[in-house]
Amino acid sequence: MRGRHRIIWGSAALAVALIGTAPAALAGDASPRDTSVRRCTAEGAGFYYIPGSDTCLRLGGYLWTETYLNSYTDYPAGNDRLYWVATYGFEMDARTATEYGTLRSYMELRMIWRTADPFSGAPSEPFFQPWDMHIEFSGLTAGLTQSFFDFYANANVLGTDPATIGDQTQLPLLGYTWSLANGYTARLSIEDSAVRDVGVLSADATVPSDSFRPATRLPDVVGTFGQNADWGQFQLSGALHQIAAGAGSDSVVGTSSHEWGYALQAGVMFNLPQIATGDTLYLQAAYADGAVSYLGLIDPSGDFTAPDAFVRGDGSLARTRGWSVVGQYLHNWNANWNSAIFGGYGTFDITDTLARATYGASGVANINAGANLTWTPVAPLSITLQYDYNLYQAQDWRPTADSLPVASQQAHQLMLMVARTF
Repeated sequence: MRGRHRIIWGSAALAVALIGTAPAALAGDASPRDTSVRRCTAEGAGFYYIPGSDTCLRLGGYLWTETYLNSYTDYPAGNDRLYWVATYGFEMDARTATEYGTLRSYMELRMIWRTADPFSGAPSEPFFQPWDMHIEFSGLTAGLTQSFFDFYANANVLGTDPATIGDQTQLPLLGYTWSLANGYTARLSIEDSAVRDVGVLSADATVPSDSFRPATRLPDVVGTFGQNADWGQFQLSGALHQIAAGAGSDSVVGTSSHEWGYALQAGVMFNLPQIATGDTLYLQAAYADGAVSYLGLIDPSGDFTAPDAFVRGDGSLARTRGWSVVGQYLHNWNANWNSAIFGGYGTFDITDTLARATYGASGVANINAGANLTWTPVAPLSITLQYDYNLYQAQDWRPTADSLPVASQQAHQLMLMVARTF
């Protein structure tokens, strides 16, 4: 899970208490004589006018309880194969009509309790995670929200800790959307590069880790073009990501190095009512050169995650290149049962000869596949059983001090999730 922001638990409890009293404060006196709270039908179901204002407000949320059973090759003895996660999400959507269009403020805050970090790591205390906090106005989007680059975003893959290849990144951004005819849109944004940064490594793995450090970089630049229509959706995405490395305390790198990496992506979603109402099919492909995080690869063990580049002894950068493809199909069996099957393949190449030798691989392939089955006995309640498989495999592997401990690591994850929305 990316972008955790933890706060003191006592303050968190106070915040929850205040949130819990918000609906009563907004409703005022609940007696039949009180007519100050009115439905705001123009914005959709669940919106009400805030008394004394022209702002429409919708409060909602969800509660997830999840049990994970997982393992992977070369599993650390100290990790728990079975762990638990409970997530309470609070959503607030405020909209005000103006002469320039709707002014929208949206917030989604998660309070999470878990017995272990993702993939059964060390114990983790309860914490708050600001998931989405942004403003939209007249085409402008500002705040913490999902990257404009993302499209598939692990749609219909459930749970707090999915081990699946896919693009789903929450980060600070400032962007603009042009709404065109026939459902077409064009978007441009500058986005926090620190969230996308996966770092740089020395091409010579024997060089001390403090020989260089990440240097100051510019924000990522993201542009998209797509359409939302009755048949489905498509989106073309592109991103520029600056790679930067500077001299460290014992550096063999004499000067700072800066280069621009990039990523490209194409995604399409088909609505398939001819099979069953609500059925959808997602297909997506991405390519990255020096911007590996945009591939959405998953390394559960964390033994050797792809860097954006390797730094050579002369300070030049050997960018890491890779690509990924993903697909997902959601089928609704009837009003109470649905299931999704999903899978992906991704790979990155190590282009520097010295890096290949010292890290014991020419690249890494990442494969995942899985499926889930969801039962909805009543509309606000759902129960899901989900399995996914992840393979992280070195190409041309040979053991070195800094290579993957084994040629391939296989991860199995089974999740039981009970969810309630309101």
